[in-house]
Amino acid sequence: MATKSKTTTENDTNEVFDESLKGFAAFTDANGPAMEVFQKSVDRAVDVNKENVEALVESLTAATKALEVLSGESLSFAKQVFDDGVKASKAMLAVKSPQEFMTMHSDYTRSVFDQLVNQATKVNDLGMTAMKNAYAPINDRVTTMSKTIQKARTF
Repeated sequence: MATKSKTTTENDTNEVFDESLKGFAAFTDANGPAMEVFQKSVDRAVDVNKENVEALVESLTAATKALEVLSGESLSFAKQVFDDGVKASKAMLAVKSPQEFMTMHSDYTRSVFDQLVNQATKVNDLGMTAMKNAYAPINDRVTTMSKTIQKARTF
């Protein structure tokens, strides 16, 4: 049984490699314009994906900032309500008559309800602004992609 020498195997490998390069060069020469178009489309796809990721990061950043504002607002409101409750409790404990207590309690309850309504409106406005800001980058990308698709369909 004859075995190939190391040199013969290397020569065979080099021949296959050389033939492959020649074949690829011939393919590239024959399909050069198509290859350029393909490369440009791949480059554009990479750019589009990069822009999409950037829009997503921008959107998440806006959402994070909005959550910080909302949580800070909620904490501030809770602290204010607690402090007002402590003051009202002390004042109610110092009253001299049940009628005065009921009047104070009624006034305090009404003020807390008004504060809650105002806070709910404020949080709603902050939330709507936050959603608008968070969705803006993604909405811009969707609009851009839609226009690109419509433009591509018209040729």
